[in-house]
Amino acid sequence: MQGPFRVVRPSDMLVLDISLVNLRFDGHRLVRTNPAAPTLVVVTLPPQHVLEQAFEQLPATGTVSAVTAGASTLSFSVPATLEDLELSLDSLLDWSRLVPMTVPVGSTKPDTTGTALFQGLPRSVIEFPTRLLITYDEPVDWVGRTAPQQVGGRTALWHARLHGTQEGDVLLRAFAAVGDRGDLPAGSPLAAEDLADIVTLTSRNEQVVPGGLPADIPSAPLRSEQFIVTPLGSSAHLHGAWPPLPASRGLEAYDHITGLGRDQYVRVVRHGRLSTGHEASHVKEFRRVFAAHPSDGIVAFLRREDRIIVKQPEVEYGQTGYTHQGREMPFRTLRITDRATPPIRPPEPVSQEVDGPTRPLKDFTAFWVVLQNTDVDHEFTLIGTDCEGRKVSFTMPLVFVPDGLPDPDGNFTAVYQEPDQHNGVPDRHTRELHGQTMAMAQPPTEAPGSTAHAVETLTFGLGTMDGHAHPEVGLPYVSAGMVRVPAVEQFLPKAEALAVTFDPTYLQQSMDSHPAGAYLRLTNPLPLTLGAEKAGGLASPRAALQVITSQAGVVPDLFAAADSAADARNLVKAAFGGARLLGLIDLSEVVSGIVKDDLGQLRNLGDDQIDAILKDSNRMLPVPVLRIRDLADGQGKELRYVWKTRLPGPASVLAADDPTRFFVPSDAGTGATLTLDARTTRTKDAVDNATVSGELTGFALNFGDIRVDIADLRFRTGPGKKPDVTASGLAVSFDHDLEFINSLRSALPSDVIGPGAYVDVRPAGIVAGYRLALPSIALGILTLTNLTLSAELTIPFDSSPVSFRFSVSEQQHPFDVTVSLFGGGGYFSMLVDVDKGLSEVEGSLEFGGSAAIDVGVAAGGVTIMAGVLFKIAGSGSAQLSGYLRFNGFLSVLGIVTVSVDFYVQLGYRKDGKQSVIFGSGNLTVSVRIAFFSKSVSIPFERTFSGSPADPSFALCMPREPHWRAYCEAYAR
Repeated sequence: MQGPFRVVRPSDMLVLDISLVNLRFDGHRLVRTNPAAPTLVVVTLPPQHVLEQAFEQLPATGTVSAVTAGASTLSFSVPATLEDLELSLDSLLDWSRLVPMTVPVGSTKPDTTGTALFQGLPRSVIEFPTRLLITYDEPVDWVGRTAPQQVGGRTALWHARLHGTQEGDVLLRAFAAVGDRGDLPAGSPLAAEDLADIVTLTSRNEQVVPGGLPADIPSAPLRSEQFIVTPLGSSAHLHGAWPPLPASRGLEAYDHITGLGRDQYVRVVRHGRLSTGHEASHVKEFRRVFAAHPSDGIVAFLRREDRIIVKQPEVEYGQTGYTHQGREMPFRTLRITDRATPPIRPPEPVSQEVDGPTRPLKDFTAFWVVLQNTDVDHEFTLIGTDCEGRKVSFTMPLVFVPDGLPDPDGNFTAVYQEPDQHNGVPDRHTRELHGQTMAMAQPPTEAPGSTAHAVETLTFGLGTMDGHAHPEVGLPYVSAGMVRVPAVEQFLPKAEALAVTFDPTYLQQSMDSHPAGAYLRLTNPLPLTLGAEKAGGLASPRAALQVITSQAGVVPDLFAAADSAADARNLVKAAFGGARLLGLIDLSEVVSGIVKDDLGQLRNLGDDQIDAILKDSNRMLPVPVLRIRDLADGQGKELRYVWKTRLPGPASVLAADDPTRFFVPSDAGTGATLTLDARTTRTKDAVDNATVSGELTGFALNFGDIRVDIADLRFRTGPGKKPDVTASGLAVSFDHDLEFINSLRSALPSDVIGPGAYVDVRPAGIVAGYRLALPSIALGILTLTNLTLSAELTIPFDSSPVSFRFSVSEQQHPFDVTVSLFGGGGYFSMLVDVDKGLSEVEGSLEFGGSAAIDVGVAAGGVTIMAGVLFKIAGSGSAQLSGYLRFNGFLSVLGIVTVSVDFYVQLGYRKDGKQSVIFGSGNLTVSVRIAFFSKSVSIPFERTFSGSPADPSFALCMPREPHWRAYCEAYAR
C-alpha cells in the first residue's frame, strides 16, 4: 500500500487521505503492480458526526458535552477494465468508475485493531453516528464533483453522495459498535444500548441469546434516503424499522437526520408494556432548537422530548397467569383512552454491570411515567369492564417496562413498589373511583348484582408472572379497596366506605366453596350493636361483622367453623363478644357453637326463606343476616337484620361464680331460642322508620334459692311508640332455705302471668310482675289474714343487671296472724340480682297477748308484746333488733290505782367485720290515790362491742388434739 497521501484543497475545504493498493506510477499513469492481486483506492475521511448532549429545556450554561466520531474509510476496487487511472486528484476523486468495497457479512472486528482491514483487504467503514460502524448492504455508487463547483461567485463545499444501484433508498448495515473510547455524553440522543441494538437488528449476524442458543433474529437494514459525506461531516437521513424482539430490547424504530455532522432530529422508539399489560412504545425525540440564551446570545441546542404511545388500547384478563385463576382481578378488560402522553421525564439512568465487552447499560430500565420537568405522574385514563359488563373509569399512573428488560435484582418490581410521593398522592397504587358501582366478583347465576358495590378506591398490586405471555410485566390485580356496604351503613353513625380485601376462601376455592358465597372481607371487623332501647330490654344484639357474602349479606366470620366444640365456641366468642342478653349475659357464652351444617342454610337465602325459618321451630339462622332491598313502591329501601339461634346455656358446665349460670333453658334438651327481626325503612326524603320484634322462649332465671321460669317473652317496638311487651308462662319456685315459701306459693295460680299480671315499660327498662291478695288462710288454730304475695322481674335497658323481688305483704301493709287469744303481724321481702346475688332481705314479726279481770272491788289487766326486725343488705351489713313490752295495772275501788310499764329494746348491728350489740329500756311506775298521783321513770342503756372479727374455725379447733377427736366423733 502506498500512502496515505493527505489532500487539502482550500477552495472547497476538501481534506482527505488517499492510499493506493497494488498501484504504482509509471511516469504517465497508475498501473497495477501485480495484475492478479486486488487493486484498491482507499479514501479516509475526517469525522462525519458529532454526538452532543441533549437537554429537556434551555441549558443554564453554554457548555455542552460532545464527542466526535472517528475517521471513516471508503474503499474502492479498481475494475480490470479501467486502464487510464491517472495520478491526479480529479481522477482519484472520480469514484463513479470504481467499485465500493463492503465489509463481509459475519465480520464484526477488523484484522488489526484501529484499521479497516477485513480478510486482508481494506473495506468501506463509515462511523455514523458516533461509535456506530456501518457499511453497505447492497451494491452502491458514490456520485460527486471532482473539481470545485462555482455558483454565483461562491464555491460549494466538496461533497459526495451515496447512491443505490436500484431506485429507492440506500441500504446500510451496522456491523459493530465502538466500545473502547469512553462513555458517551450523559443525555445524548443515542445510548450505548441503542447502538448495540441497531447492530443486532441490521448486521445479519447470527445472534446468541442468554442460555447459549442461537436466536432467529430477522435482519432489516437501515435505509438512507440521503447520505452525503463532506469534510465537515455527513448530511444524512437514516431510518430503521423492525418488529419488537426481546433480544433487541424492543427497539422498533430509529430515525436520524443530520446536517454537516450535527444532529437535527433523532428518534428512538422502544417497544414495551405498561404495568397493566398494555402494549406501548417509549419514544425519544431530539430536535435542534434555536433559542435566546441569557449569556450566549442565540444558541442552537438539542431538546429532548419523551412520550409514551399506547399501541394496544384494551387488554383482556382471564385465568391464565393468576395465582387464584383471576378471582383477584375484578376487571375483565381495561381500556386506556390515552393514545399518547404529553412530554414526560426521561427515565433516571441506572448502573448495571454486564459481563463481556458490552458497555454497561445506562438508560435501559423500567420507569414511572412522570410529566416532563416535574414530579407529577401522568395519570392514564382507564375504563374497566367488570364481570357483569358495567364500565367504570378512573385514572392511574403506570410503569413502562421495555421488552427484554433483564430483571436479576427485581428492577421492575423495585420500581413498581417505589415509595416516593408524587403529585401529593403517597400511594400510586390506590386509585379513586368516586363511588362508581362495579361487581367485585362474579355473582351467582340466581343472584345477579349481588356482588356490586359503590367503590370509592381500589388498590392495585403486581400479580404473579408464572405462565404469563409477558413475564417481565406480570399481571395487575386488586389487593384492597374501599367500598360502600349499604346494609352496614344503615347501622353506622356516619355513612362511609369500608376497607375490604378479598376473602381467602373465595380466592383459594371460589365463591361456591363458601356456605354463603363470601367474596369480600372487612379489613377491620365492624362491631354492630342494636341497642337495648330498641330491643325492648330483651337483648342487646352485637356482632363483629367481617364477611360480605352474595347469599346472606354481611355476616360474622364463622365460616372457618372447626369440627371441635372448643374451636367453634372460640369463633362464636370472637364474633359475638359483648352481645348482652337481659342486661348481663354475654351471648357468646351461651350461644351454641356454629357447625358447618348450620351454615348451609345461608345458601340461596331470600326473604321467603328467612320467613320460613322464623316460623319453623326446628330451623335456625346461626349468624345474624343483614339484607337490603327496594320497597315495593320504589320510594325507598328496607334494611333487615334477622337472627334466630339456640341458647343452650348449660349451667352444669359453667363455674359456680360465673354470672351466666343463672340463665338456664327450661328444657335442657332443646334449649332456649332467641329470635330478632329488625327492619329499618328509609324513604327518598331520608326519613327513617325502625321496627324491632323479638322473642325469647323456653328459659329460666336461676337466682340460687329462687328460680323464675318463663315460657315466652315477646316484644315489639315501632316509631313513636312504647315497646309492646308480653310474657306468658311465668312460674316462681323456691329451693333450699326458702323452700318453706312454696307452701304460700301454692295459693297462686299455676300461670302467674295471666289476668291480674302487669308489664310496665318504663324509660329505664321493663318491669313484669304480679300482685295477689289471698283470702284468710286457716291452718289449724293458726289464722292468716290481710296476706298478699307479689313477684316482680326487672329487665333494664342499660347494662344494669336483671333483678327479681319477692315479698309477702309489705311493711306499710303487714299481714295479721292469730292463735287463740294471741295475735300479731309482719311482712317479708327479698331482692336478688344476677350481679350481687342476694341483694337485700328484710322482715318483721310481732306477737303477743292481753288479759283483764274485774271482781267488783278490784280490777286489773296485763298486756305483753314482743317483736323482731331483721335486715340484710348485699354490701355485707346486717341489722337485727327486737323488743319486749310489758304493761299492767291494778285498781281498788277506783281509789287506788297502780300501773307498771316496762319496755326494753335489743339490737345487733354488723358493719363489715365490726359487730355491735346495743340495748335500751325504760321502767315507769305510776301510783294514783284519790286526787294525788305520782310517776317514776327509770331509763337505761347498754352497748357491747365485739371483736373486729369472729374467731375462725381453725382458732376454735386446734389441730392437736381436738381436731382428731372431732373427726373421730363424726366418723362414728
